[in-house]
Amino acid sequence: MSGGVLLEPASPALRELRFAVLDLETTGGTPRGRWDRQGRFVPASEITEVGLVRLSGPVVEDRWTSLAAIEGFLPEEIQRLTGITLPMLAGAPPWERVALQLAPQLEGRIWVAHHAPFDGSFLKAWLPEGVWRRHRLICTRLLAKRLIPELPRRSLAELCEFLGIVNTRAHRALQDAEATAEALQHLLTRAEAEGMDGEAFLAAGEVAWSKV
Repeated sequence: MSGGVLLEPASPALRELRFAVLDLETTGGTPRGRWDRQGRFVPASEITEVGLVRLSGPVVEDRWTSLAAIEGFLPEEIQRLTGITLPMLAGAPPWERVALQLAPQLEGRIWVAHHAPFDGSFLKAWLPEGVWRRHRLICTRLLAKRLIPELPRRSLAELCEFLGIVNTRAHRALQDAEATAEALQHLLTRAEAEGMDGEAFLAAGEVAWSKV
């Protein structure tokens, strides 16, 4: 405090931000069970795989991945898309154990995903409220809209092609998380060149938990 005026805390620099870049593979697109318009109950989709890349600013610190066992159905089209099969999941740990390993690695970081409303909806449904509520959720798709306006379409594949990123195995959680982390590094460089501070960068990509 100076002269009786309360000073606002300085916004963090871009290189001070600590990120947890996530990608989830799932059995479908319904994170919570619901009734459809025909009066049929649609059970919740389940998480089959988690990929995580942690960064301090633009520097990759570590990586982690795990399959997760499921109790329900794994559609054939999902198996073809991801390459994840029921025999692979048969020996995987249950989600409760995966979540216990995952949560400490997310603590105190900004959560990042490409098309974050999708991944965020599953994190919100499948992690305790006390874990997700105290973290910010950032979308690299939104950041690309702000920082790469010349790119008309911003799927992860299209963003990778534009930035020259090689995704070694699309639709597997760790490889998609690694591609998203590399895209985040490019976006941080662009933001730094524009003179953005940490708060402006986060605001450009933030997805409110109430929206997922």
